Amino acid sequence: THAGGPYRYRAVDIRGRGVYTNNPPAGAFRGFGVTQSCFALECCLNLLAEAAGLTPWELRRKNAVLPGDVLPNGQVAGADTAFVETLEAVKPFYDAHPGAGIACAMKNSGIGVGLPDIGRATLNVLGGRVHIRTSAACIGQGLGTVLVQMVCQTAGLRPELVVHDQPDTKYTVNSGNTTASRQTLFTGEAVRQAALLLKEALRGRKLSDFEGRSFYGQYIGETDPMGSRKEHPVSHVAYGYATHVAVLDQEGRVAQGMAAHDMGRAVNPQAVEGQIEGGVVMSMGYALTEDFPLDQGRPTARLGTLGLLRAHQIPEVLPVIVEGRPGELACGAKGIGEIAAIPTAPAIQNAYYNRDGRFRTRLPLAETAYRK
Repeated sequence: THAGGPYRYRAVDIRGRGVYTNNPPAGAFRGFGVTQSCFALECCLNLLAEAAGLTPWELRRKNAVLPGDVLPNGQVAGADTAFVETLEAVKPFYDAHPGAGIACAMKNSGIGVGLPDIGRATLNVLGGRVHIRTSAACIGQGLGTVLVQMVCQTAGLRPELVVHDQPDTKYTVNSGNTTASRQTLFTGEAVRQAALLLKEALRGRKLSDFEGRSFYGQYIGETDPMGSRKEHPVSHVAYGYATHVAVLDQEGRVAQGMAAHDMGRAVNPQAVEGQIEGGVVMSMGYALTEDFPLDQGRPTARLGTLGLLRAHQIPEVLPVIVEGRPGELACGAKGIGEIAAIPTAPAIQNAYYNRDGRFRTRLPLAETAYRK
């Protein structure tokens, strides 16, 4: 659903092949397969731009998907699509740094492809305050803060009157996995729906009048399965878009990075910037230093030699929030979790290609200042 990237094609033929190996089993990496396919596609697009006599930025701008265009997976791009805006946002920085690398990405919000995808939440009035109860796991992404903000904005309550309870299956409803960049949109919309009911109930009444009452909200993401015969199947309910730029210093190390993201409404801008910065750093390790060598399917590395970046190796990251065309769901938010780590690696590859003319095809990238 993502291998073609956020571009308009006249013809698309995407084939996948599953292969059994004797390597160790692996789990999902941030981006869940999109990270790898994006690296291959975006690097090849830069070669295509060179062959066409265009800059990598120009090639992407000419072919960027717009609202109403058909994505490579057949889905029609929604009215909230703001991919072009991310390209425009980085252009001054890109033009000011000759030799900078660039890459773009799209990433879904929600599991999609016809699988069950439901957000659920209840708002319980206890002790004069509204308790948000959902089993959505907050694993550091700031979900609790965002949900409190959504309740306050929707129901017109002050922050001190709203509490985000920790997930507890005795009291909280199932809101699905914290995967697929889904919780801000799915649980956020469920919370918004519950807050709308609370707002309606509060007309002319006090919060204390509803002591012990609960208000339930639910959002179901309706999508079509892989292989659907529909002309324009809906693979996912929403997509975020991004453009990343990487700048190298004289020694060949990443000196600066800019990352522009369309994630709909930034409910909490500071948290969004933190996610972008963290995603870029994670992808830098993926691109430059982290390795997991195997010998006949057996790992040969130790934790200390895997190549995890140290704090002093982190460059300046310039996050750019693009709020192009926010929709109604979840107060306009589409999510930022996974896409922040996706286009950095091909942007860095492009920067090295501009530096020495070598087109690197493996990760971590060979013959850089980071490899000894």
